[in-house]
Parts: sequence; structure tokens; C-alpha cells
Amino acid sequence: MPTLEFDFEWEAARGIKGPELASTWASLMIRVNNSVLTKVLDPSDNRVRDCIHVPLYPLAEWLATSWWFLLHEFEDRMGISDLPFMERHALGPSREGYRFPNIHVVSFDTGTRVTWKHDRLRWSGLEFLDREGCEWIDKDGFRQTCADLVDAVVERLMSRGVRNTLLEEEWLAIRDADEEERRFCQMAGALGLDPYSIDPLDRIRVFRIEKSLSGAVLEEALPILHVGRIDAELAAIARGLRVGRAASIPLERFTSLRDEVVDSPVAQGGDRPWRVGYSLARQVRAGLGLDGTPLPTWPSLSRGLGEPRLADGRLSRSEAFRHVGRLDGVVTSNDDGLPGFCFRPGGSSRTRRFRFCRGLAELLLRPRSDALLTRARSSRQQQGRAFSAEFLAPSAGLRECVDGHALDEEEVADLASRFGVSAWVVEHQIKSHGIARIEGRDHCGRPWAPDWSAAA
Repeated sequence: MPTLEFDFEWEAARGIKGPELASTWASLMIRVNNSVLTKVLDPSDNRVRDCIHVPLYPLAEWLATSWWFLLHEFEDRMGISDLPFMERHALGPSREGYRFPNIHVVSFDTGTRVTWKHDRLRWSGLEFLDREGCEWIDKDGFRQTCADLVDAVVERLMSRGVRNTLLEEEWLAIRDADEEERRFCQMAGALGLDPYSIDPLDRIRVFRIEKSLSGAVLEEALPILHVGRIDAELAAIARGLRVGRAASIPLERFTSLRDEVVDSPVAQGGDRPWRVGYSLARQVRAGLGLDGTPLPTWPSLSRGLGEPRLADGRLSRSEAFRHVGRLDGVVTSNDDGLPGFCFRPGGSSRTRRFRFCRGLAELLLRPRSDALLTRARSSRQQQGRAFSAEFLAPSAGLRECVDGHALDEEEVADLASRFGVSAWVVEHQIKSHGIARIEGRDHCGRPWAPDWSAAA
């Protein structure tokens, strides 16, 4: 997996005011895999170089003051253009007029996405040559690399007699946090709240979340909860779980495959989450004798799973889910261990079947445990969405239906109708599995994963 590197050497500062800036002046190269984010064209001598000359204090302070956001807040709850979210995750607002590249960082549960865009700093005369890019790196590696940089800057300040800076105070609080404090900071950061300047009412709300939820349900809820609507959202989750437990479905034929499927090497981890979902779906289809057979309706899905109660598609739903905008359903079990489901009301038949099949993945990987089906982009949600896509629109079946190397929109729509899924799902399946080219579509995919977050 690509790595992040901060390669720097301390230098003498000339004419720099501010002891924290003068003390941390350095040549700095930032590299992500094979991309050098600090490669610039210097108009003073018309030469290209890989490093910039800047004080490291602003970079270190941004990392420290944004620490809990950069590592734990991975969903923009207000939309892609939400300015506060962007400011919490972008270096730009903290550059203090110095020539740092325009970097944006968002971490997910196991990976960190680093993006950068062309940024010509007119006041400096420099132009960053790597105009834009996006790389995913290991989250633990990102954490350690950033911690090493901040440690180095703090030690440099102390060796020069520069004390009591905001950076030192923030980093000391982070380093000295005990397990309980760290857990609170992680939850607050995931909700977009600064744990060190949090409103007393918001503090109470964070503790209320931890008291109400636990385990995987807590981890999957944090990316979708809004702290200002927390009471209604927690009540909606609790209501959905109660309704699901009261409406169990045996699914004996499906669950009988569990031991065989989850003991496979891919299901044991170590692979990318969407690949786990794809692999599980293929194994389940093989075990059910379905191969590439379409399951475009509830009756056909009922027959394929050997569960007559699914034929009418009437699964439990809860109006309370309307209070949680990004919660699609829950999976649970009753006292006898039988699986239960509850879903968001509304949606087309194909949307409901897609959500139900996401729940099937939870039954395989985490039986007898509560689970949330959300629109977040965690590994768990990616697994479920990829499983559902491959189970309903199997790549093997799509391949059999595709004659040429390119498909137009009408052909995609025909495939979507044949397999009973949205055209969006078919497009992602075609592209993710390299089946064909889709005419008139931008094929620059995400470097980390198929983005199943909007799947219907």
C-alpha cells in the first residue's frame, strides 16, 4: 500500500519573525507513493526541485489540532461542499501564508485518503508541478508518520527554548490521554466536535451515545449520527432493532452455508473489503446452485434462497428510520438466534432487495450480532454493498450477456432490467470486474475502491 513520507532537514532562518517559525525552518519534501507533492518550479532560477523551504510549525500545528478529525471523522454529514468539514481536513486554511501544497486528508476505518489539487501560490511565485492526485495509505502508517513529524517539531522547539506553544499544549494532551479520554476524543472527533473545546451539552450527548450503543453498532453509527438530533436518532436505531427481533426469518438454506463460506481465506480478512464481498457472494451463489442466474424479483430471490416467506417482499420496516437520514436498515436476531431485519420504508422493489441482500452479508460474517446498514463508506458497509451487487448482478452472469467490448446506455438499462437492479449497480459491476467499456462515461475510478455508498 502507498505510504506517506515527510523528508526534512532543519535550516537556518533568515529574517523570519516569530520564534516558533524561525526555530522550525526546514527544507521539506512530501511524498505519497511515487508522487512528490512538494515538487515545484522556482521562477527565481527556473529550476525544478522536490522540496520547499518552510517552517514546519504550521504543518505540525495543523496535524495536532486536527488530530481527532483527521483520524476519525470520515463522513461529511452536511454534504460534499460543507465548508467546516473541508476546513477540518484541509491544510490550506492553516498554511499561514507559507508555500505548503494544497492537501486534503480523510481517514476511514482502515485507510487514509490523501488528495491534492493544483495550487499556484501567486504571492510566492512557486507553482506545484504535481497538479492533482489521490492516494490511499494505511491508516496506522499515516498516524505514525504524522506523530513522528509532530514529535520532531516539538523537540526542536524545546531544544531552542520555545515553550508553551499551542502545538505543545495540544500534543501533550493527545500524548497523555488515558484510554477513557482517548475513547471520548475519538467519538467527539468522529462527530466533528473538537474534544478540547466542546460545548457542555454536546459532551453530554457524546456520553449518551456511548451509553446507548456499543460494539460494531456504535462504530457504524458514528459516521451517520448528527449530534444535534441525537435523541431521535438513537431512538430510531433502538426501535429498528426491536422491530427486527420481533420479525425473524429462518433462512435455513442460506445460513447452512455459513461455516463453509466464512472459513475461506478471503473471508478471514487480509483483502480489500469489496473483494471480500464479491468472493462471499460467489461462494454463496455456488452453494445455492445459482451460478450466474438472475434473481430479478422477490419470488425468484425467494426460490433461490429457499425461503417462501420472502416471495411477497414484505419485510419489516420502521418509520422511525426517517429520523436518521443515512440509515437504511438493521440486522439482528431473536432469543432463538433466528435472523431478523428491519428497513427504511419506501423505495422501489429493487432498492429493497439490494438492502436485504446487504443484510445477508452480515448474517454470514457476523451471525447473532446486531448490525447497521448505512450509507457510510466503512469497510463493513463496503463488504455488504459489494456482496449485494455481486449476489444480485453476478459478474459471471453479466459476462454471459455482454457480446462486445462496449455498452451504451440502452444496453446497460436492459441488463439492469434483466437482473432487477439499478443501472448504477450494473455500471459499477461492469467497470469493477473489467467486463466491458461503457460509452459516454468517465472511467476514472476511485483509486481505493468502487464507491458503493450510493447504491440503490
